[in-house]
Amino acid sequence: MLKYSIIIPVYNAEATLNKCVDSVLKQQFADFEVILVDDGSKDGSLQICEEYARKDNRVTVIHKENGGVSSARNRGLEIAKGTWVTFVDSDDYLGNEFFPTEELEADIVFGSYFNVMDAREAGGFSSEVMHGTTLGDVIACYGNDTILRGPCAKLFRRDLIGNIRFPEDMKVGEDTCFVWQYLSRCQTYSLLPKSTYYVRLSAMTSEQKYGMKVDYAVQSLTRLKAAFEPMAAHLGVRRSLFFSFVGYFKLVSSDEWKRNRALWYGNHCIKDFYRYVWPDLSVMQRVRLAMAFLLRK
Repeated sequence: MLKYSIIIPVYNAEATLNKCVDSVLKQQFADFEVILVDDGSKDGSLQICEEYARKDNRVTVIHKENGGVSSARNRGLEIAKGTWVTFVDSDDYLGNEFFPTEELEADIVFGSYFNVMDAREAGGFSSEVMHGTTLGDVIACYGNDTILRGPCAKLFRRDLIGNIRFPEDMKVGEDTCFVWQYLSRCQTYSLLPKSTYYVRLSAMTSEQKYGMKVDYAVQSLTRLKAAFEPMAAHLGVRRSLFFSFVGYFKLVSSDEWKRNRALWYGNHCIKDFYRYVWPDLSVMQRVRLAMAFLLRK
């Protein structure tokens, strides 16, 4: 049986696509398929994808109307055949030994990632430092880190993914929804420090890239909470982890609510999110949260 399926969503990526796909095809372990999902690109990305498919029979190309990265990943999942599935963004790339040759027994496998800006490494995360007796311990320690927020730099068992899909109506947090839903089916984990994933950073801030209205932030947090609760109950993760996600959506919707603070602090759904995490917050976190509501900051 095919061991790995690599799903790469592609949209207007002609400037970075070659480096991305080459990094996959040059892997030392070669028992894999590459699924390139062109999401209605308007540049030369589709032609690049098709050229790879002509040269290497491990490459499959899907062309679809533009529907966003989640829909592209979901199309890839529909045809994936590997025992293990991983996702690579078309502007990122892999180290030479990303795929392990040994048999993997865990439910989820974490690799390492490094951020790259202007061709230079700019921080990252090595799975060598991850520790925890249980998967719940790992999530408690690293749940706010990129390594647990998105689908990249990981290996997922295709049989455990089952019917889980990326929510196509979310533009922020859809990655985390997928990961949390998957983790709710997991018991064990393993680490592969040599499996390195390189992330190309954008100079844009989160507010610039993901700025949104408060109503949209509430909708996204509601979806995230629905994915978080069963995962947290299954693995024994404290609610305080969700607190940081509320804070993140507060940040990216701040352009709207700072002009009218009642939009955030008076929203009954947002108050419910804070009530949900309150029992697991530290004394200092409770004090800061109470002060934020009193001072509206």
